[in-house]
Amino acid sequence: MTFTAFGNDINSFIDKLVYFIEELTYASQKKITEDKILSAAMQMLEEKGYDSINVKTLAARLGCSTQPIYLSFRNMDDLRQAIANAAVREFVSFMHEDNEHAAHLYGMGYIRFAQEHANLFRFLFMRENAYTEMKNALSPIIETAVQNLMSEYGCSHEKAEWIHDQLWMHSHGIASMIAAGFCDWDMEKVSRMVKEAQDNVFQQ
Repeated sequence: MTFTAFGNDINSFIDKLVYFIEELTYASQKKITEDKILSAAMQMLEEKGYDSINVKTLAARLGCSTQPIYLSFRNMDDLRQAIANAAVREFVSFMHEDNEHAAHLYGMGYIRFAQEHANLFRFLFMRENAYTEMKNALSPIIETAVQNLMSEYGCSHEKAEWIHDQLWMHSHGIASMIAAGFCDWDMEKVSRMVKEAQDNVFQQ
């Protein structure tokens, strides 16, 4: 075997080894799926709030490099939108489990969500420009609630929207104070306050 041929064999072996290592690395990275990444991000959101989440802290949580995250999400904006959509699903699921007929943005279910999932509530409803970012996800919830109010009280869409927004603002004020840790009201007292507010709105 000539020196040139031996060199070519070495180069070929190195190329195959590099390719094999790259394939193993890629396969390992793909085991960190988008669902796993999102699940870890939601756990971090629940535990420490959205400010705790960035690519490096998320990678540390998953026990991987940052590359698998970038394979699933182009940037933090994409990841934040995925987290927002998942958080809305959590909210809707909670409202249904709380014996509500349908998810809506007012009432005791809304307030209990703030109490039991404070970081999720702050992310969904207390961030700057949060509604603009999640309008597409929240709009169907609002419209369904408005339609239910129209059916229940025989009022126009405009009137039902007004009732909805009045109830939302009242419930949101209480829920935000609880989620922020500003107060720890007795929930029986809160329930009476919410009922009185709803009765007053419906009588107008």
